[in-house]
Amino acid sequence: MKILKKLLSKKGQLSMEVGVLVAAAVLVAIIAAYFYVKNAKSAVASAGNKSAAFINVTANKSQEYISNLSNI
Repeated sequence: MKILKKLLSKKGQLSMEVGVLVAAAVLVAIIAAYFYVKNAKSAVASAGNKSAAFINVTANKSQEYISNLSNI
């Protein structure tokens, strides 16, 4: 209870320190969220490119096997 009483006191310096700590925590959270969204966006683009390449390879191989079957 002593800590809670000190945090809720009317002393200016302690209140200012708590405010600075809260502001720093919010700033760190905003920066982390920005980089998370940026990395997620690039991961989605990379996954899309890789899936398109996989579809092209499988389509080409399928077409090759189908043409081999028609030659038999």
